[in-house]
Amino acid sequence: MKRSPRAEAAVILGRVLRSGAYSNVLLAGLGTGPDAALVRRLVYGTLRQLGRIDRILADAVDRSLSDVEPAVLDLLRVGAWELRLGGGAPHAAVHEAVEAARKASGERAAGFVNAVLRKVQIGKEELPAGLPGKAIELGVDPWVYRNLIDAWGQPEAEAFLAASLQPAPRTARSRSVGAGAGRPIPGIAGAVETGADLKGSEPMDPSSVAVGLAVGARPGMVILDLAAAPGGKTLHLHDQLEGRGLVIGADRHARRLATAARRFERLGVDIPLVVADGRHPPFATASFDRVLLDAPCTGLGTLRRRPEIRHRLQPDSPGRAGALQRQLLSAALRLVKPDGLVVYAVCTVFPEETTEVVANARAEPPAGLPGRRAGNGWLLGPHLTGSDGMFISLVRP
Repeated sequence: MKRSPRAEAAVILGRVLRSGAYSNVLLAGLGTGPDAALVRRLVYGTLRQLGRIDRILADAVDRSLSDVEPAVLDLLRVGAWELRLGGGAPHAAVHEAVEAARKASGERAAGFVNAVLRKVQIGKEELPAGLPGKAIELGVDPWVYRNLIDAWGQPEAEAFLAASLQPAPRTARSRSVGAGAGRPIPGIAGAVETGADLKGSEPMDPSSVAVGLAVGARPGMVILDLAAAPGGKTLHLHDQLEGRGLVIGADRHARRLATAARRFERLGVDIPLVVADGRHPPFATASFDRVLLDAPCTGLGTLRRRPEIRHRLQPDSPGRAGALQRQLLSAALRLVKPDGLVVYAVCTVFPEETTEVVANARAEPPAGLPGRRAGNGWLLGPHLTGSDGMFISLVRP
């Protein structure tokens, strides 16, 4: 790492906010060690509380934040989070931000950063009263908070959002019995929490493992994963068939499907992959025992791992996603045999994408998983199961 940790964190923050990158992807390439751990903590912390940090900075800057040079603003954001919310060392936070500003933009920028962060350090925060202030504290726009309150009630909405502000543990799926050490996740067979890579295991959140279990794949079945990339759940289904049966992975994103193909090749696994639009799948009617539809969604359930999602959502995002999900579900139902089923799953918790999508279908929740019932489906989440937010429903044709 050529830059100081705080300078590196600011660069990554800028790429996430202005280039559409995902924080977990960028941070995965940092390696290990204390500096890498600090960068991750700074980036994730700043993204989780970006709205709150910008309010703090707005009180300390004598101009609109939009008028501040973007690279300098990134340094201020990282520094302000560490000073006010991150519990970091004040001297290091200010010094590294000032030095990075000096290298990037000169003495004037360095003086500006020093003055602003000194004001941040001694300032006092006043959040608005009521729902707007609580939404800021929980790191989301008020419309997100209201949506979840309307769906679940205030206590559970706050529990989910508060849990989503916490770091996610490192988890994996063991591909075979005895594949590696790790703390088993209660109620989700094969899911383990671990602090290191495990031989014979694949990185995976327990909620995603739960989706694969809900399919009920058995040797001899023919199964389609209709939105397969990047392939983790497809591989899980393949493993459950124990070499007898067939899993096909389909996805409309050729590049992401190519990533899955390389993953399978590395593992020595042969799984047919097809580039296809799930709304118009190129398969015969009633030809599969199971179809897994892990549908594209807003991803709100993954806030612990991808905190920038909260800054990319708009009030109409859940509704637009729900419209697409209904089209995909309708297409998936045409592909299963009369006695088969579609497993509908989304890593989000908005009702427009979960309970409302399957409300009028022949649907029921899967059995034997931790979490709670939600309409015609089952809900897992960081506040319920210590895992990502996930909705799963078994839908029959």
